[in-house]
Amino acid sequence: MSPEVLRPRVDPTNDWRFPQPQITRLGNGMSIWAYDLPGQYVITAEIVFDVALTDEPTGKEGVARLAVHCCDEGSAAHPGEELARHIEDIGAAFDGSAGWWGTRCGIEVAAPHALAGIDLLDEIVRTPVYADSDVARHKALRLAEIAQQRANSAAMASIGLAQRTWITGSRQQLAAAGTSVSVPTITAEDVRAFHDRWWRADNATLIIAGALPGDLVEHAAEVFGAWPATDVGSGAKAPRPAEGPCPTYVIDRPGAVAADMRVCLIVPSRSWPDWAPMQVATSAVGGLFGSRLNMELRERQGFTYGVQAGLAAGRFNGSFSIQSSFRTEVAAKAFRGVFELLDLSREPLTRSEVADAVRFMVGIAPLRYDTADAVVSQAGVLASHRAGTNWVNELTQKLAAVDAPHATAAFEATVGRATHEGMMRAVLCGDASRLVPDLHSYGFQVEIIDPAL
Repeated sequence: MSPEVLRPRVDPTNDWRFPQPQITRLGNGMSIWAYDLPGQYVITAEIVFDVALTDEPTGKEGVARLAVHCCDEGSAAHPGEELARHIEDIGAAFDGSAGWWGTRCGIEVAAPHALAGIDLLDEIVRTPVYADSDVARHKALRLAEIAQQRANSAAMASIGLAQRTWITGSRQQLAAAGTSVSVPTITAEDVRAFHDRWWRADNATLIIAGALPGDLVEHAAEVFGAWPATDVGSGAKAPRPAEGPCPTYVIDRPGAVAADMRVCLIVPSRSWPDWAPMQVATSAVGGLFGSRLNMELRERQGFTYGVQAGLAAGRFNGSFSIQSSFRTEVAAKAFRGVFELLDLSREPLTRSEVADAVRFMVGIAPLRYDTADAVVSQAGVLASHRAGTNWVNELTQKLAAVDAPHATAAFEATVGRATHEGMMRAVLCGDASRLVPDLHSYGFQVEIIDPAL
């Protein structure tokens, strides 16, 4: 037998695309996005409620998260532990989160139990009991989490950065899960009232993905179509970032051997024409292992275990961010190095840097979305941000067309300009007695802050 006969056949490559759903709109204002994914025999179903954290009552920040975390502790039909046993009976798993622009509750279940899973999701999110003891336990867990965050330099740097990024008095200044002031005031009645007002069919989206049984969407439409409309609408609106030049903020952690750094700049959101080139530039500057920030500060200088830059989209705006941790004795020098590398006027991005970034981002997409759960997770983001279902494909096409001059220009017009004008928000959490003199020696103005949590 000739060697040629033994060679495996290589199938031609196909252009990958993020799947598009079958959309069903119900009379009560809810939409169903159904993604039929052959071979995915674990079905994921998630409901996204149109409620922003800015819809929480003032002084009750954290109630949205408590509503999610307590909803599977017992229902009207299956109180207490009976609900947990009911979930286990069909091998399901429930999870949820309260994000800035939407509350998400979802369930995973094997395809043969998909209809029962839909019924279970309806039961959990529609008729939770919110027993006083369950709410009290989850409040205690949140307060313990806050105590842990106070002892964590990375967490405190992120908290301090949020409080200096947004205007005074905005919800975005406060932790999404609530603060040590707000959480203790929340009662089980507050949680029930929040649920009854905001967990509703109006503008909600039910997302289902997997190898869908033929009658699953029809069943879901019947179950969730029975929810009444309430004509209650979210008050979500674009948050306002702080304006004007600012100093470098330092959170004192006496004796710390390292300093945690967080940097942020609020930018336009996904509808911005330069979103794709900005994303490519962000990856080339700090989003990949071989990026400029990582190669210089980790590989050449040895200041850190790694530097990571990212570009995230929200419902109304986006954010460019950098995070890292540096040894205290070199933190100020590394901090200066970060801002030098953000100035692309000194050294524009090269064709090979941009090509590597584009190749990675376009090439990784099929792996990122290779499960029903991953498809639902991305679709949930699009639903809560009021973005189109084809956005991933549109972005992928735009990313592939980005060149080095366009990427450099987009980065310079935002991050580069903010760097030159002193508009970047930056926080270092570490030993202020050592950090402040070193930062002054490099020309940075410094303000010591004590973030509230």
